[in-house]
Amino acid sequence: MKNRTVFPTLLIVLGAAMAAALLPAAPVSAAGSPPNGVAQALERSSLSASERAEVAERVREAARAGIPSEDLEIIIGRGLDRGVDAATLGSFLDTAVRTKQQGLPVRPVLDRVQQGLSKNVPPARIDAASKRLAGGLEKARPLVDGLLQGGMAPGSGDAREAALESVARAEEQSVPDSVLRATGEKVRAQGQTLTQFERTVRTLTFLNEAGMPSEAASRVVQRGVEHGFTERDFGKLERNVNEMVRQGRSMDEIVSAAEREIRESRGGAPESRGRDRTGGGREAGGRGGRGR
Repeated sequence: MKNRTVFPTLLIVLGAAMAAALLPAAPVSAAGSPPNGVAQALERSSLSASERAEVAERVREAARAGIPSEDLEIIIGRGLDRGVDAATLGSFLDTAVRTKQQGLPVRPVLDRVQQGLSKNVPPARIDAASKRLAGGLEKARPLVDGLLQGGMAPGSGDAREAALESVARAEEQSVPDSVLRATGEKVRAQGQTLTQFERTVRTLTFLNEAGMPSEAASRVVQRGVEHGFTERDFGKLERNVNEMVRQGRSMDEIVSAAEREIRESRGGAPESRGRDRTGGGREAGGRGGRGR
């Protein structure tokens, strides 16, 4: 009786094993293969087999580091369409991975690569620009983290990442480190937040790009901080400066008009200082968006 029970059981086990062997292999896990979009882009590319394998491995490393698959698909797909070689594609990804691993915001680096590709910027220039931005983010960290460690309240949830990006972009535009530090100290002395500091830095960069000397731009934004300027106030100041530049007015006139605008502003009541009074969306000095 016992043998009769065992024999059918063995048949069932053997049958299940044979059925499993006939089934198609399970798909490789996401961690072990590049995203579908990347695989398809590589398949239709003109890269050699070894180059495809190299890029696929770099993509896997980037995915394991936490780079979103959507960004990987955009960078590789768009890069291959633009004729970017395997080594440069790998360099794009290496820069993003290093930035991510350092605990720095990787979004600005990814955006810079994507925007460069969308605008047909030469790959070598994109690579250099993304590395320069990554270096700027690293250089910005001591200032931003120092303000937080010194007691400055963060403000919004992404304040640190936003501030790191804005400081890095300011330094790319040759805003002196001493000016950025003085601006940070002024914001902290007024009891304002890192969110407000980030907005102030964006305006400082905007004024510098408009041709205003760094010392004058620093004086203007620090007076704005003293008057409790909000997101909206700084945005209005930027628009007015932009209009005066468009009209061809001298920079001395523009600086005087900007200082007068701040003096005559109705913001900055003493009781309102120190609050996070930043308004809605980013205005004229906003950070870069994604190059999709």
